[in-house]
Formats: sequence, structure tokens, C-alpha cells
Amino acid sequence: MVLKRQTVWLLTMLSLIIVLSVYYININNQDFAGLPEDNQDQNGVTEAVEGEDLEAQLQNDDSVTFVEIEDTTASAETSQYATMSADEMFEMIRLQRQDARGKANEEYADVIASAEASADVQSQAFDGREALQAMAQKEELLETLIKAKGYEDALVITEDGQVRIYVKAEGLSKEEAVQIKRLAYEELGADNIMVGYQSN
Repeated sequence: MVLKRQTVWLLTMLSLIIVLSVYYININNQDFAGLPEDNQDQNGVTEAVEGEDLEAQLQNDDSVTFVEIEDTTASAETSQYATMSADEMFEMIRLQRQDARGKANEEYADVIASAEASADVQSQAFDGREALQAMAQKEELLETLIKAKGYEDALVITEDGQVRIYVKAEGLSKEEAVQIKRLAYEELGADNIMVGYQSN
């Protein structure tokens, strides 16, 4: 019975982390000044970049289009972001991501250390913890590489095979967006990459 409770608790926490990540990504999209998307169809729906299409896109920067995010009335939940500077926003997102990962890491550690958990459940928890740590390291490395290109700050958010990269800059050319996408593809191997910028 305790094993089932721990498993349910672990799954609940993981679900909460995913929901919060999606929530913060959606809120942050409203606050960013510009977001170049991959490809857009006539209805404005973004298409994901496929592996072989990425090479073509990296060579042909005309396929990178910029989408201006419309100003929306800030709700009570988003008003805290409306008054923040880019530095504060980047730092808050990092802290929230770190807290969520820390909680997930603790849950994994509890399951791994549990004498009542089966070997299969412990193995899954161990694999989950390793994957979480590996992704965090890759994101930090990519942020460092992007900052080495001359950007004041960079934020990489990886979730469900999608990578969102935000840089602190007054603007972002198509060539710069393609360079950032290339870096992300080389480091993370992801096909679905979106690049945006936030001005100060």
C-alpha cells in the first residue's frame, strides 16, 4: 500500500511539474517582444522542424520568420511579469525551473531509497533522475555557448521534445536565429526548436 502511495505521489508531482512548466512557458511567451518561429502555414499555425528540413532551414534563412507577439491585457497571474525587467524575468524562470527539478529529484531519490519499492520502480526512478540531470546539464551548456556568441543572457527550456530558447537582446536577425538553432540542434539533437528574444 505504501508503494502505491509513493508511486501515485511521484506521478502526481511529475504531472504538476509538467503542468507548471507549460503554464510558465505560455505566460512567458506573452511577455517576450518577438519570437521567430520555424515555418508557418496560411493559418499562422507553426510547423515543427523535421530533422532533414533543419539542414535546409539552416542553409536558407528565409524560412525563419519573425512573429510579433500581440500585446494582451495582463491578468492577475501575468501582471507580476509585466513589471519585471528582462534580468528579473530570466532569473525568476530559472529559479522556478530549479525548484521544480529539485522537487522531482527529491521524489526520485525517495523512491530509489525506499525499501518497499520494487526493483523495477527504483530503476525507473533512477533513470528518470539521470535523464533530468543530463537535460539540466545540456541546457546549461547550451546557455553558456549562446552567451559566448555575444548575447547578454540566454534561457533554454526543454520540454517534451520541444526546445525554446530566449536571448536577451534588442533584436534578433534571421541569421542569428539560425545560428542559435544550429547550436541547439548540435547540442540537444532536438528538431523542434523555437528562438525568441527579450529586450531590456
